[in-house]
Amino acid sequence: MNLNIRKAPYLVVMEWDTHAGTIGQAVEAWNHSEAKRSLDQSVLYQGVLDDHLVLLYEVKSFEEIQRFIESDAFHAFIEQESEYMASDFHQAVVGLVEDVIHRDTLIPQTDYMQLRYIEVPLSDIDSYLLWRKRRIFAYVQQNDKVESFLAFHSVLSSTPGVLFVTEVRGDIDEYRESFLTPAYREIIQEAGHDHIKDGEGGLKTTEYKRVG
Repeated sequence: MNLNIRKAPYLVVMEWDTHAGTIGQAVEAWNHSEAKRSLDQSVLYQGVLDDHLVLLYEVKSFEEIQRFIESDAFHAFIEQESEYMASDFHQAVVGLVEDVIHRDTLIPQTDYMQLRYIEVPLSDIDSYLLWRKRRIFAYVQQNDKVESFLAFHSVLSSTPGVLFVTEVRGDIDEYRESFLTPAYREIIQEAGHDHIKDGEGGLKTTEYKRVG
């Protein structure tokens, strides 16, 4: 099998939903927390179209994750944030597989970014990895609305599989339009038919704006 997940640093992805009308308070709870100040590399994004939050932070070891989630600062943040939460936390540790369009950190830094999750059966992973280089990566590399594009794979996650983390260059609507083409639609159909578990319905894509 040719899936090679790089060793640390890892990216931790922590997602949750908030109750309607509380997103601002939920964001402020993180931005003013000691938990945020305790992380060297972190960023908070809010869903462009919903009340979803995602925190991304970079760690050099699993021990660093343990120290954070067991800290008094993190427990204090959860105590305050829970009032606004319409879900539990969904957490994942992912490792870098390919630096398709480079950025200096695993976490995104731009005003807008996108997450794309897909699960590919490991029996098909080698075929998928070759296909995505030729089709997905070639498409994003010529797309001037993409600032950076990193391909990760789950290490520990309740959402197993591939994660693409894309920095958006400029306007989010122009970025979205750059993928609404016949050529990219063909790529999605190929992926759904040949590689993605559950077909096209197994592709989860969310756009975010930076809030912390």
